[in-house]
Amino acid sequence: MAASGPGKLEGLSLAVKDMFAITGHVSSFGHPRWRETHSPWQFTAPVLERLLNAGASVAGLAKLDQLAWSIIGNVGEGVAPLNSAHRDRFTGGSSSGPASAVAAGLADVGVGTDTGGSIRVPAAACGLYGLRPTHGLISTDGVLPLAPSFDTVGALATDLAAIQHVFAVMAELRAGEPVRRVLVPVDVLAEVSEATSDAVRSVAGALARTAGCEVAEQELGALCNSEVVDLFARMQARQVWATHSQWLAANTDVLAPDVAARVRRGQDLSAMAAGELLDDETARHAYTQALGEVLPTDAVAVLPVMKDLPPLRTASPAELQEFRLSALFLTTPASLAGRPELVIPVRNVGSGQCTGVGILGPHGGDAALLRLAAGICPPHGALAL
Repeated sequence: MAASGPGKLEGLSLAVKDMFAITGHVSSFGHPRWRETHSPWQFTAPVLERLLNAGASVAGLAKLDQLAWSIIGNVGEGVAPLNSAHRDRFTGGSSSGPASAVAAGLADVGVGTDTGGSIRVPAAACGLYGLRPTHGLISTDGVLPLAPSFDTVGALATDLAAIQHVFAVMAELRAGEPVRRVLVPVDVLAEVSEATSDAVRSVAGALARTAGCEVAEQELGALCNSEVVDLFARMQARQVWATHSQWLAANTDVLAPDVAARVRRGQDLSAMAAGELLDDETARHAYTQALGEVLPTDAVAVLPVMKDLPPLRTASPAELQEFRLSALFLTTPASLAGRPELVIPVRNVGSGQCTGVGILGPHGGDAALLRLAAGICPPHGALAL
């Protein structure tokens, strides 16, 4: 799909997750049954039009996990996308195809979505930069929804500069408040691999030096735990059912077993009393306020995105489920609070291992987050530590 005009993105190629509207095209949404039961789009998603008008072209449409509802990268159409960084492991999901294409050099930037970690986990798994923006910053018109109060449009790339250029076109970024505090969650780091912990601490130290402040160590157990993950999962599942109940009621049997199980849970949760639904909304509001007290507008937290490497392509269902839960433990804070999170690939010059490190910023602080990262990252390639 050719560029529709010259601009600052001229020559940049995109791999687009196959859930964005393109005139005359029927999106797969990760499953052939979706394509069989839907009509072609009558318009192109405004966010894609902005990119095309700025000179970018679409190299191709890329695979995704079913309904964009996975964090592993293993339940899309056909063979699961390949991970060039770890050929024996999955790419992470659900933006598995865009991540695979960018990591393999088939496109400069992957355009996808992030609801519970679907940009951040593939970025970390494939050695890429990835940004989940502030919720609502970028229009999702013409993007198939999963859970609307969490869905965001994001991007992946091998270069921080490419992420910066693309986001300058996709969104109107505010300058944001300078960062004066860099926080490291010591209790969270105790649960990840040594390589991941070392990468997080190294990034935090580099950011603090750039910001002219000290690294603050703090426990975040009250904000990163299984109860928080379940709150997010309940709210997400209800929204998925509310958005797609008619189609899901007729097609749950063709979905992957784990996706189908989440669909059935969403149906059951949606039948709960109104008071219980309100309780979860209240809990989400309280969580957002609590996170704001720990991370005010001039602070960022440096977090792992995954405990260690992504799962092997031979992993058992139990191992995949364990990975999913452990990843959500780390990605849920940004999702639940609607905050931006930038993933930086950090390459250990000794071992050669690349680890994705997340920087969680304040609501609306996307530009400040990118500016802070630019102070420590090379414009091209991973950060070497």
